[in-house]
Amino acid sequence: MNAFRKTFPLLVAAMLSVCIAAQSPSTSSLLIKATPETVIWVDILRYGKVPESGELTINNLRAGSHTIRARLKGKREITESVAIAANTPQTIQLTFTTPADKAELSFQAAEELRERGKHGDAIKEYRNAIKLRPGYTQARLAIARSMQVTDQYDEAYANLRQAMREKPGPFPEAHTIFGNLKRSQGFTDDALKSYQTAIAQSKGRHLEPYTGLALIHQDRNRPEEAIKYFRLALAQANDTEPVLYFLIGNVLEREYRFKEAVAVYEKYLLLDPRGMQAPSVRSIIKQLKREIR
Repeated sequence: MNAFRKTFPLLVAAMLSVCIAAQSPSTSSLLIKATPETVIWVDILRYGKVPESGELTINNLRAGSHTIRARLKGKREITESVAIAANTPQTIQLTFTTPADKAELSFQAAEELRERGKHGDAIKEYRNAIKLRPGYTQARLAIARSMQVTDQYDEAYANLRQAMREKPGPFPEAHTIFGNLKRSQGFTDDALKSYQTAIAQSKGRHLEPYTGLALIHQDRNRPEEAIKYFRLALAQANDTEPVLYFLIGNVLEREYRFKEAVAVYEKYLLLDPRGMQAPSVRSIIKQLKREIR
């Protein structure tokens, strides 16, 4: 659990059922066309890389305005807005026209290193990016996440505070990272306050603070509260974070709610069949099905 606390990133108005599947009448899909290997975010959710086909379909997007963020190695990151109409599939073409500057190249290198778990090397690249672009708020948030893993808490907090000075006003991601740091250090009351602030500022639309609250309640042996907040996180995730199904499955299993546990574990395998926990989850499912009989 210690390792998970340090590495989990990543991070609703109403609870959904555990298995999010059917597209509701107030949602639609978006087809994104871009260069293969482009990394796509919609609002705060990371949907991964565009495949070799050059097309990535995102389902279950609520009707309304959304922000598309795209990153391609060596190019300046681009942001586009798109208005989604209910039950009306849409298409957007993303084109990169400007090379990344030196600061952004360092940031991109750091992000790749952090994804591979090389946090020490990532920190060096983040520092270089910040040196080249002192107001690089995105890099300050990211370096704080890596510094949590390497136990560089004082510098992590300093970067977060500087990021908040650079971007005054509501800043739910910064408060979430504060919560992650406090939780990792065992200051759970402070972490709760930070997560609650993040939820209030995001109007309940960020999944990570809900996950943080769930983990705190899990550690405090409050399983029903943990399940509630994991489900709230799931309601925001649109199946972008399969590990949430694994985590809620652990709690349900310990509460002897085996049928529910099997359902969410199977959902985890559906979304991430080659995931780190997949082999053990397959074994757990077999054992739980024997218990159910």
